[in-house]
Amino acid sequence: MGSLIPLAIKFLVSLLVMTVVCTEVWDNVVNERLYDCTDAVGFDYLRPGDWVHGQIKTVPQVIHGRSMSEPDTILKGWTVRRLWLLWAVFVMTSVVLSAALAVMPWSRKANSHV
Repeated sequence: MGSLIPLAIKFLVSLLVMTVVCTEVWDNVVNERLYDCTDAVGFDYLRPGDWVHGQIKTVPQVIHGRSMSEPDTILKGWTVRRLWLLWAVFVMTSVVLSAALAVMPWSRKANSHV
């Protein structure tokens, strides 16, 4: 039981770091290239499903900074469903990497006992 606590702590720390990384990637790559919500406030990765809503216009290139009276836009070839799938891949990757990092030793001292 005692060894579960360090594993859980390492998992949670790794998951927190992965969440920060995924939030940055989502806001600076996915949000910039795949869709534009005219009333977005940022941190879209942490607010799944609140990306593109209302009227949606498919466009060949996403342009930001438009009026809120204009419809939200999504890159041609993408859909809200595909954004959900991409978000799920981000989450699953975060969990798997966090679990893998949790079971790995984090210091040389831990390696010397093996």
